[in-house]
Amino acid sequence: MFLQESHTIGSELKRIAQKVVEKLHTVGIFLSFIIAFALWLYVSLNNQYTAYITVPLEILIDDDRAIENIIRPNIEAEVRSTGWDLFNLIYLNNSKKCIVDLRDLPSTMHTYELTYSKLIQSISSMEKAEIKKTNPESITIHIANISRKTVPIIPDISLILRQGFTLVGDIELNPNLAEIKGFGGILDSINSVSTIYREIKDVHSNISQNIPVKDTLPKIIKINPTKTNFKANVQLKSGLMMEQVPIRITNGKMPDGHQIMPLYVKIYVEGGVDELANFDITTVIATLTQNEINNDSTGLIIPTIQLPKNLKLVSIDPPYVYHYIRKSGKL
Repeated sequence: MFLQESHTIGSELKRIAQKVVEKLHTVGIFLSFIIAFALWLYVSLNNQYTAYITVPLEILIDDDRAIENIIRPNIEAEVRSTGWDLFNLIYLNNSKKCIVDLRDLPSTMHTYELTYSKLIQSISSMEKAEIKKTNPESITIHIANISRKTVPIIPDISLILRQGFTLVGDIELNPNLAEIKGFGGILDSINSVSTIYREIKDVHSNISQNIPVKDTLPKIIKINPTKTNFKANVQLKSGLMMEQVPIRITNGKMPDGHQIMPLYVKIYVEGGVDELANFDITTVIATLTQNEINNDSTGLIIPTIQLPKNLKLVSIDPPYVYHYIRKSGKL
């Protein structure tokens, strides 16, 4: 009995030892792979390679002068360096930039040739790399005296309202005007600027946010301000039915012998609850002009309803009035 138990314990210890050896073997293989990969990576990244790097282009110019032609915002530089340096340039170095300073140019100079040698001399934060070539190899810059113009800022904002809510009035911007500076020939074609596009969902209360002004020609046109604030008045939607709205004649009086029926209409309007609560319904009238009556040839005229701009006319009942001309004492 004792010998049998000893044999069982010995077998169990043997199995445990085998598992430990297998695990150590697996870990050893994995560590060997990691070490081999690290050595390969180290050796590879110390070799020389060639790559194309995108470099932002920034041109400095006096405030009273402007660039006439469109300049690309970036240049492509073919560089040669070690793998370590290229990895740093591509993924880690955010300070690389090609800065061209033209602020000391004579006022009489209107064309400047940015040659290959001037381009590579203007590139910073790439000292460890050899720049083989650039694309483009040179840039011609046309310079003119600056012009200024004030234009409206247009909101490019989409408000998706929660069901049962309404936008009262228009989206307001503050400031709503921008000064643009640049070459006069380009400014003549610009009548407004807009904000960037922004979509806001599930809006159910007043909203106010800052939003950038879109700058599509950053190298040619300068826009001030670069951002603005928008406000939107959002209220719970409500409706109001108004009976017996009188029809009045404007710009004259009812021509002799003419008659309209009915003399009152019923209208239904919608708007924000606050707008409707403060709305004086006694000020609402339906109007026809004397010219509309004189020029009518169908016998049906649609009246105009004068409402505050923040209220929406949904329906008129009846949608038109009948127009009669009395002749010889008869309709």
